[in-house]
Parts: sequence; structure tokens; C-alpha cells
Amino acid sequence: MSAAATLLVNGALVQLGEDTVQSVELDPPPARLVKILPHLQPAIDAVLVKYGWLCALDYHELEPSGLVPGNWKYPTAYVAPAGVLRFWEVERASGWERGVWVRDDGATQPILRAKTGGPIRVSCVMRRAADALDANVRDAVVFELAARAARPIGGSTERALELRKIADEAVLSAMGTDGQDSRADEAMFVDRVGALRASAA
Repeated sequence: MSAAATLLVNGALVQLGEDTVQSVELDPPPARLVKILPHLQPAIDAVLVKYGWLCALDYHELEPSGLVPGNWKYPTAYVAPAGVLRFWEVERASGWERGVWVRDDGATQPILRAKTGGPIRVSCVMRRAADALDANVRDAVVFELAARAARPIGGSTERALELRKIADEAVLSAMGTDGQDSRADEAMFVDRVGALRASAA
């Protein structure tokens, strides 16, 4: 695991009133590390699926899959690429819905079901490791991780609920920053002062 993972874990440990660790790869690991590490990737996943974070979005053009049987309402299915947590945007004029395919081996994979065939363009929220996260997402992950680990580490349901509320607020705060980093049909950075001067001239 990376230094970024250690920073996230230490941030959560501080919220739980625990001592920090030098690394998440300590051998043997202290008890607090054993209790918190299983929650790290699920916490990252949970934060990423709440909003289409730019650091987690990939764009794909999918073809119909012959692996997934259709149904009377949505006869065409599209299988998500490996690592997809959820479909975010779907570019398709006709009807579609998100779904889950349970494979023969019991594993699950996100799919789209559509009324018509042909290629379909999608944006997907991908699973990311700690070192791939933008800075504006990390605080949300710290509080999400602390909320998930509060009961295993301290046994406190009340503290877990408090941290859950803070985690949700951190997601909302990060969304505002993330939303400034992309524009669909205009320059990423807009010189509002320059535009005002130009209009006054």
C-alpha cells in the first residue's frame, strides 16, 4: 500500500482518538491497524459512488454483450468494464436501466439493459486506490473510514453516527470543488473579470 493510504488511515485514527502509525504495512501490525484496514477500500468505494468524481471517471463506448440474457423490456445488455463501481452517465436516446449481472461463479458485475442495440457511450465510476484520489476527496474518505471503523475500534455507535454525518458533509463540500474542474462545452478556467471588462468596453 502507498503513503497515501497511510495518510488516510492516520486521519481516521486521529478522529477515533487513536495513535497514528508509521505505515499501513507494519509487520506485525498493531491491533488498531488490523481493525481499520479492512474498511479502507470499502470507504473509498463508498465515497466515489456518491458522486461522479473526476479522479474516478472513465469514459467508454460499449457494445452489446452476448453473455447476459436480455428480457422482454430491455432485450440488450451491456457489461461494465472491470473495476467499474457504477455507471454514471449514459448517452442513449432510447430507454435503459442500470442492473447487476450475477455470473455463474457468483461474482457480480454492473450492467446496463437497453431497449435497442448498437454501441452505447457511458461514463463510469471506477475503483481507485488511495494514491489516485484528488485532494478534495481525501477528507471525505477519512471521515467515511473513521465512521466505519468507530465500532470495531472503540465500540461507540454514537461516535460512528457522528462521523457518518461529518462524512456526508465532507462529500458535499468536496463536490463543490470537484465541480469547478470540468466544463462540458467551455474552457476549464473562465476569466470572469476579463469578460466583465470586455463587456464594459
